[in-house]
Amino acid sequence: MARASKPLPPPTMQERADAAIAARALRGAIADPSTMGERHVVHADLPRPRRGEWWETWTNLPGFIRVNGCRGYYRHACLPGWTYLRAEIVPEMILDLEVLAERGVRPTEGTGERAA
Repeated sequence: MARASKPLPPPTMQERADAAIAARALRGAIADPSTMGERHVVHADLPRPRRGEWWETWTNLPGFIRVNGCRGYYRHACLPGWTYLRAEIVPEMILDLEVLAERGVRPTEGTGERAA
């Protein structure tokens, strides 16, 4: 039987501020992709399960990661344990970041294809 993961502690004021910055940056990048900044790509070899992933980050999108290109998924450092599809960035990821920033509430239930 699998054990449930330990709940995260309540977000700090710094985490809330980081989430607010991230939400604004993502909204800005969607409106004008030239604001994303320089793109960085790294390949990670993961031992368990044995596989590799390509991680993409951008200098002006702190904490935002695209895994395995356009057909992959997205993560954000402010939302540990959550993954998002491309179509979920605006209606879910940015909304989750804004709720975290404004109310200090982390997402608890997944919608669509993402998992907790």
